[in-house]
Amino acid sequence: MAASAEDIDIVVVDPQEPDPEAIRRAAEVIKQGGLVVLPTDTVYGLACDPSQPAAVDRIYRVKGRRRDLPLALLLHDMAQVTAQVEEVPDAAVRAMQHFWPGPLTVVLRDRSPATAAVRAGRDTIGLRLPAHVVPRLVAYAVASPLAGTSANRSGQPAPATPEQAICQLRGRAQLLLDGGPAPGGRESTVVSFATDPPQLLREGALSADRLREVLGEVRAN
Repeated sequence: MAASAEDIDIVVVDPQEPDPEAIRRAAEVIKQGGLVVLPTDTVYGLACDPSQPAAVDRIYRVKGRRRDLPLALLLHDMAQVTAQVEEVPDAAVRAMQHFWPGPLTVVLRDRSPATAAVRAGRDTIGLRLPAHVVPRLVAYAVASPLAGTSANRSGQPAPATPEQAICQLRGRAQLLLDGGPAPGGRESTVVSFATDPPQLLREGALSADRLREVLGEVRAN
């Protein structure tokens, strides 16, 4: 089922069993350099192809986001981690085993030219495996992780519903997959494993206390 709201096409999808045609359509928009709004297990996200610098630049402009703030990569499965980075510390492996799929963004060292557009000049990359089938299927259909960030204008609340995303991004993205309210409603927790002990960069849906139960010492930002 498709609709339109001021130049953004809206496709309603079942969040458990999305129509393959909707997934294919989202993947095509992304492959062509467009932006797609989609549900995740935390909030609604804005996604593009990280290998296309023009598409990544478009996300920054659409959000009004500072260029020194990196984007994360949304993965299809855990096997994609080693395709993105060479070194994964034991603490990061432990975190991924306990909290993925889920609301944890794992920050690892990375200097690959392939991720330069989303790293914002840093030598690290954020990776997340969402506990939501829609972004994972889209990433699979694109055959690449998705460059992702919350689907809001910078400084505004992250959208937990498609209506909130449309309100902020109408006319700025090509397609929205409407899977109903995002089940988490809060952004992911971000932890850097580029330091020892790991450093909490942002507390979100996953609490610092829960992280420390699994990882032991985690430094506050």
